[in-house]
Amino acid sequence: MTGNAIGEQLREELRELDTQIAELRGVGRQVGAESDAVRDSEEIAADLTNAEEQEAVLGILERRREAILDQLRQLDA
Repeated sequence: MTGNAIGEQLREELRELDTQIAELRGVGRQVGAESDAVRDSEEIAADLTNAEEQEAVLGILERRREAILDQLRQLDA
């Protein structure tokens, strides 16, 4: 694969990651907005667990995004 093809593949993966990150952040904001409703402790615990899991996934996606950006910088150098 040529450097140009690799670069395009990395840019496509970066676009997909950006979409996934934006979607996860949107879900997090939506859950936060809904938290004003009266809920029982099980619902609150489930929301907290989901939020923690989303943060973990976001961290993984953001690290992958940074790695791709580094690879693109190296290709451009």
